[in-house]
Amino acid sequence: MYDEQTFTAHAQPGWAAWDEWSPEQEFCAFAGSLQRMLQPAVVLETGVGVGRLTEHLDLYSCTYLGYESDPAWRRPPADPEQATPTPGAMAQADLVILDSAPEYRFAELAMWVEHGKPGSVALVHDAGNGHMLGTLHARIGAACAATSQPGLFLRNPRGGWLGVHQ
Repeated sequence: MYDEQTFTAHAQPGWAAWDEWSPEQEFCAFAGSLQRMLQPAVVLETGVGVGRLTEHLDLYSCTYLGYESDPAWRRPPADPEQATPTPGAMAQADLVILDSAPEYRFAELAMWVEHGKPGSVALVHDAGNGHMLGTLHARIGAACAATSQPGLFLRNPRGGWLGVHQ
């Protein structure tokens, strides 16, 4: 376990990190709490990876649709064949958690905007929090801000966005 400042120089002290790729531990706990509060019937998560965020979810209380773009990390509970969701899967989800590889995440956010279930909630990781313009985090944040959906930015070190589909 590391202090997030190891990976995000401008982070306030005390944020816990596993590594430079996984979401901050507090972000993962927030996702689990959000699931408990919303009680979604269908949870869709991208960028499952080694399951850092997934282990905070209650997979028994919902239909879980997990996706991982890197075949080397694609194992249960992620779909063993698909790297990213289909529009049909996106349309079913009540809670959408996006943390896939950048080449997928922008398209997945656009897919949620176009095909997302009305009233569904999207939680996007790496949406920027003090990151310089042009960085991946700033670009993901700009993509979130450019959606037609209402939302708010979270102040975790790597940034997050919480949107609600109208």
